[in-house]
Amino acid sequence: MRTTLDLDGRLLKEAMVRAKTHTKTETVEQGLRELIRATQRQRLLTMRGSGYGMSLRTFLRHRSDE
Repeated sequence: MRTTLDLDGRLLKEAMVRAKTHTKTETVEQGLRELIRATQRQRLLTMRGSGYGMSLRTFLRHRSDE
């Protein structure tokens, strides 16, 4: 999808160096993927402890006993 963005040049250059990417597109796409992963991790953390009424360690121990 072709999109026009007005980005801070210094910010983009720093992101490219830190991400070790070669193109602006690659840098923006990697940033978007990381943003999605971070929000998914946060959502999972807020769900921690809900559902089964046991810790992950206990759940995995019971699961491996089968």
